[in-house]
Formats: sequence, C-alpha cells, structure tokens
Amino acid sequence: MKIKKMKIIFNLILAIFFILLTSCGLKVVDNHGQIFDNNLSTDVFKEGQTTKDEIVSILGYPSIKSSFDNEKSWFYVSSEFKKFVFLDGKNTDQKIIIFEFSENNVLSKKMILSKEDINSIDHEITVTDSSGKKLSWYKEFFRNLNPDPFGAGR
Repeated sequence: MKIKKMKIIFNLILAIFFILLTSCGLKVVDNHGQIFDNNLSTDVFKEGQTTKDEIVSILGYPSIKSSFDNEKSWFYVSSEFKKFVFLDGKNTDQKIIIFEFSENNVLSKKMILSKEDINSIDHEITVTDSSGKKLSWYKEFFRNLNPDPFGAGR
C-alpha cells in the first residue's frame, strides 16, 4: 500500500514538473534585421514622390544598400525565428521590402517579398567554405589559455 502511494506521489510530482517546464517560457522568438510594424503599409511610399530621406525617417536606414548601381536599390530585411531554448530554430516569418530609386533619389519602384516569395527566387546553391583554419580540440583548449601557445603562424 505504501509503495502504491509513493508511485502516485511520484507521478503527481513528475506531472507538475513537466507542466511547469513546458509553460515557463522556454520558447523563444528571435527577430533579425528590421522589425516592421504589423500595420505598416507601403501605400505611404508613393512612386515618383517619396524621397530616400522620407523613407529613412519612417523605416530607418536599410539593411542593405546595393553597391553595384550607386545605391539605387535599398533592401529592408526582417526575419523571425522561433526556437525551443537551445535547439535550432525555425524561420517562421520573413519579409523583404525593396525600394528602387531614380537618378534624383526619388522612389521609382517598390516591392514586398514574403517568405513564400523569397523561397521561389532562384539562387546560387554552391556554398563557399569560410570556416578558416580548423584546430584540433586540444589546440583550441590551449589557445584559450594562451593566445599563441604553439608559436606564430601555426
């Protein structure tokens, strides 16, 4: 009889623990880039009328300015990731607002791309390895103790 009561108490404590664990805010929403107001409408930006300065006063400076056409294209990028504590997150929302300007810095074209639009764009699939020089675990450990334990250039 005593063992049965212990099992019931253990199961009750275990259930309470899991309820508290799942409800204590372990899900994290992580925003990257520009954070747009949900009520933001691009109707505010009139083609042929709105200038770069007016856009900066409303949205701030862009995430990316094109360098190949003398900054005639501006990109405002926003991404939202949801993750559970330390696990990899999932991209739940993404928007890109693209503004193209004429010679006199007046808006000539605007576009909004959603996550679905972005996924349908053809892009280069090759990856450039940028990992640099990889060290073994023991070299990495000793490098933390002394910035150059193995001599310059190794």
